[in-house]
Amino acid sequence: MLRMTTGEIQVLEGWGRMRKSVWLISMLLAFVALFGEAHAEISYQRLDGAPGERGLGIKGVFEFSDDPTKLVDEYKQYRPDYITFDSPGGNVDTAIKFGRAIRALNARTIQIRAKECASACAFAFVGGVERFAEPGSIGVHRASLSGDGATDSKLAVSTVQGVTGEIIGYLTDMGVSPNLLQLSLSIDSSDIRYLTAAEMRDWNINTPENMPSAQESASPPSDAAQVSATPADMPSDSSDSEEAGASEPGDLTTEAVDFVNRYNDEWSKDSASALAFMSGVYADEVSFFGTSVDKDVILKDKATFAQRWPERVYSVKPGSVTASCAGKCEMSGIVEWFARNKNTGKTSSGMAEFSYVWNTASLQIESETGKVLATDKAAKAPDRLIDQWIGLDDICRGSTDRYGIATERACKRRDALGPLLDRVDWCYGHDGEAGMDWAWHKCDANSLRYGK
Repeated sequence: MLRMTTGEIQVLEGWGRMRKSVWLISMLLAFVALFGEAHAEISYQRLDGAPGERGLGIKGVFEFSDDPTKLVDEYKQYRPDYITFDSPGGNVDTAIKFGRAIRALNARTIQIRAKECASACAFAFVGGVERFAEPGSIGVHRASLSGDGATDSKLAVSTVQGVTGEIIGYLTDMGVSPNLLQLSLSIDSSDIRYLTAAEMRDWNINTPENMPSAQESASPPSDAAQVSATPADMPSDSSDSEEAGASEPGDLTTEAVDFVNRYNDEWSKDSASALAFMSGVYADEVSFFGTSVDKDVILKDKATFAQRWPERVYSVKPGSVTASCAGKCEMSGIVEWFARNKNTGKTSSGMAEFSYVWNTASLQIESETGKVLATDKAAKAPDRLIDQWIGLDDICRGSTDRYGIATERACKRRDALGPLLDRVDWCYGHDGEAGMDWAWHKCDANSLRYGK
């Protein structure tokens, strides 16, 4: 496996300033290198899940010396119903070999948030002939580069080009979009980015069947997360408009989406109004991130957060919400945010996963959990939310869905998000400026205030 010195990396990075393609190659070098520290070899755990289901856990860091034939032997002896992982990653080449072995076994793979499958582990996971992973259970980033062995620069470029082709070829063989590799390369090795439900669906990391019977077998009942495969949110573009047309206004899933949108809109208002809303939206006792607590505990937590971040904009990412409703709605999705504190000069921006159990009779939240998926370091602008608004505006003005529901919902959501951006001093257009030239900008004396 290729190892490079710091000086050699700098050579490649220098070439990257001359040619964009070589910049990408230097990133790929970082991605495919071995970790520098030694780790324990891969081990296997026999797991008992739901009745009639048993799993085989692959635990540890993928090292160059790990042999997937041991996995094959263990699988044939135990004959599990699925394979799962508890691994922070390791050697990409080895992980791919494990993935191909899993495919040869015609095995299925399952991943839950309670266990880790990050970095190179993602490649082993997609070897499953059937795959299901909970949102936020698969993490990606660019692997650390280490080692001090000398390498000829031309040979390094040639080697990485070959490795790149191998990775893309492997993902193609597994039926997975190369977007997985592209995203991995964009995340610094010191950070990690967990895949959303939409990404795993769109890139075919989760197979279309979603293996419903396997969702409960990956962990004991006490750890099993409530997962829904019913898209309830409006489409992110006009191509989904017929699906949107099938959702009648007033059905429970539509009400669930409207509720999470309202929840985040209210939380984005001034702290007094936001906390007043929160006091009525939670049940007296709530399962809060796995612990049963009194509502007052949650309200205290919200008040502390509001004091730290007095200006907040939270908005559900269009198309990210799934909901399953039968008396109570179990819903999950992605929320993006931007917050600031003028007194401290600090800002916060990012994306998080949320899950609620919402009682449709009392209209109160009975369970809440979530996980931060990404943070934007030193963000000074609400770029994520502006991108949301632009996408909604495109649908609002350009959608041709025959029922008009997607268009109507996009326009409504756009017009709710605009004033929230105005709250944190971001405006759309200037006085006297032609409408075609309007753009989002930091508000100034001549800025148009949204909706005024």
